[in-house]
Amino acid sequence: MLPKNKFAAIQYLGESRITELCKEAVIKLIHFGDKIKEVKILTAEGDHSNCHALLLTIDYEIQIAIKGGFSSGYSGEGPRGYAFILNLLNHYTENINEYITPINIFERLDSSCLTVEDLECINDLKKLRTARWYDFVPYQKKDRPNVFNQFPLTIPMALIDPRLIEIALEFNNNPDNSILNAYRKIESIVRERVCLTHESSTKLFSKAFQGDDSLLYWKGLDSGENKGRASLFTSIFMAYRNNRAHQEPKENLHNDIREFLLINQLFILEKKAILREVNIPAQT
Repeated sequence: MLPKNKFAAIQYLGESRITELCKEAVIKLIHFGDKIKEVKILTAEGDHSNCHALLLTIDYEIQIAIKGGFSSGYSGEGPRGYAFILNLLNHYTENINEYITPINIFERLDSSCLTVEDLECINDLKKLRTARWYDFVPYQKKDRPNVFNQFPLTIPMALIDPRLIEIALEFNNNPDNSILNAYRKIESIVRERVCLTHESSTKLFSKAFQGDDSLLYWKGLDSGENKGRASLFTSIFMAYRNNRAHQEPKENLHNDIREFLLINQLFILEKKAILREVNIPAQT
């Protein structure tokens, strides 16, 4: 058994009285796949009863303390952040309860030095019978704010085709250039596979994928599914690439990431396509 005065081996995130850092800490945990199993809202006792920290339990019963950057009872960043984070956590667990926490324990949490005894004390606290945190979460789901629009705008690297990784790593520096390079690369890959060295863009993809005797096709799919997949190549180039290639880039990271993922899907489809066993026409 660990000595009660030994420091608790838990992780601390956020900073006391800095709401934005505490918000970001919770968002990052969820964004990178940690499963929130329990949320303990630790409300300081006495004169500090408008100050709130969190003790989260995630997979493998790991506990993570989010420092006291949240507040309530007045207007301002602290209460707005508190409402935001409660609405977010409510999407992931119903096991949310509030506990009035001794001020000395609350202060040690903010100083990243909870002890084993402190954790035992927190675990022995009785949850508030009247769940005050519900005041921050609208009863009707349709009335709840969109908390996901504050998540990081990043390329989901785990989904990216390996041949696009190098381009994806440069995306944040210059999204427009990365997208155009991705278009060029898929053209080059298809052009090389079907030996149509003088074709490009929609004409290249039409000859490569479309028709019952197309040079590339997807085995095991009926003609309708093959046609649908083939049309994605020409449609995406017509709808996005041509416009981007001939106009000044419009800075919209949301749309840039969506477009990059569309191109990534073309890479995935191309990888699964099979070269038909026919004589490929020579270029003249």
